Amino acid sequence: MSTFEDAQQTVSYLRSYGMEAGSLEVVGSDLRQARRKRVVPVAKLTGVGALQGALLGILAAVFITLVAETTLTGLAVVVWGFVYGVLLGALWGLFRGLVRNRPDAETTEIVPTRFEVRCPPDELSVARTLLADATDVDDDGRVEREVIANAPHKSDKDKKAA
Repeated sequence: MSTFEDAQQTVSYLRSYGMEAGSLEVVGSDLRQARRKRVVPVAKLTGVGALQGALLGILAAVFITLVAETTLTGLAVVVWGFVYGVLLGALWGLFRGLVRNRPDAETTEIVPTRFEVRCPPDELSVARTLLADATDVDDDGRVEREVIANAPHKSDKDKKAA
């Protein structure tokens, strides 16, 4: 299966016919290294920075009106605090967005190219029979869903302990 969602649908299909969820597992295989450029929305960071700056500017202005003696009225100090806070916060958010969107800022992750559904060997024939009756058949006639018999099952030591 090429996507994790397909594998989850296969597990759901098998569970709907009575197979235990604990005996089925989805495993990613054929791992490859993928490099992706991080995309950070600069406009969003600028807006959030402006909002944060506005709040800090208002708080600073209220503090100034309570503590310092100025020739301006309290409302004028709060308005100027808001304006300066928005400007500084927007600049800070803009610079954060530009730094995070550098051309050399790439993330490297390991991603599977296909997924397998695994079950215990004693349930393999049941799973294959159920999937052979499935309606998901490719153009070339083979069943799209495949189950592999290698799911973790309790070892003899675990069975004796239980």
